[in-house]
Amino acid sequence: MYTIKRAAELTGISVATLRAWERRYGVVSPQRSDGGYRLYGPEDVRALAIMNSLVNEGWSAREAAAETTRRLSSRDPAGREAPFGRADRESRSSRVAPLRPGGRYQSEDAEAFVRAAERLDSASATAVLDARFALGTFEHVVDDWLMPTLQLVGEEWAHGRLTVAGEHLVSYAVQRRLAAAYEAASGRVDGPTLLIGLPPGARHELGLLAFAVAARRAGFATVYVGADLPVEDWLRAIEARGATGMVMAVPRDIDITAAQEIVDTVARVHPEVVIGLGGSQQNEINGSCVHLGHSITVAVGEMTRRLRIPA
Repeated sequence: MYTIKRAAELTGISVATLRAWERRYGVVSPQRSDGGYRLYGPEDVRALAIMNSLVNEGWSAREAAAETTRRLSSRDPAGREAPFGRADRESRSSRVAPLRPGGRYQSEDAEAFVRAAERLDSASATAVLDARFALGTFEHVVDDWLMPTLQLVGEEWAHGRLTVAGEHLVSYAVQRRLAAAYEAASGRVDGPTLLIGLPPGARHELGLLAFAVAARRAGFATVYVGADLPVEDWLRAIEARGATGMVMAVPRDIDITAAQEIVDTVARVHPEVVIGLGGSQQNEINGSCVHLGHSITVAVGEMTRRLRIPA
């Protein structure tokens, strides 16, 4: 069982949003501890994760709540999806954009990656990654296959096909692959210094690490500071390395407040620094910043244009 704070963290929503969804739409029915505190079970967390995913895709909260209830009610007593739920899952897999024309290669490899997570098979997950990255440039594979496939993994976890352990296993396989690619990228000592990290409390690094690899390959002198960086440490890092730009991901709605504080503080203390933002909640941040979108190719191109990497 999870406290309301922990349930919110696991599903990427704020405590206030969780309470509102519970009160208005009844998507969860927490138990109460002896002390009267809300306690949420695995099915509650799964429901919140499904609803949050739908809202992020553009569904209204009311529509998302109804669809969440429908999906959960389609599960059999053992917790598996009913036959039409399996068709939905195949449809989700086939929606992922293909790296090659036609989609067959993409859906097969995405499904193989999910099966590796389902079986807790690290070797198979690594083999799929090796095969995919052999098919094109790093940037192309990340944008057209890796990020959509990771989204599919998250959906399959939300629908109960994958355990937390399976999701973690393939995430760590991706993290190892990206970390190796980062070390292998050249990185120019004369390129603009770009600080790359996450706001306090944020730990979803994979998309940001993929961007860091692409930025290093493009000629930036990258300084990857990673997850959970307080505002004062952003300032110290900018000053220590003489950074001319920084890129920060805002992956969840509960990261918005901390990210906004960092943007405002850096813009005030170091107005010369170009601030780029990524992540699903980037457009919620206002002020002196650049919203880089959801493609690492486009994001690196935009930072290159603004910081003018020397030839």
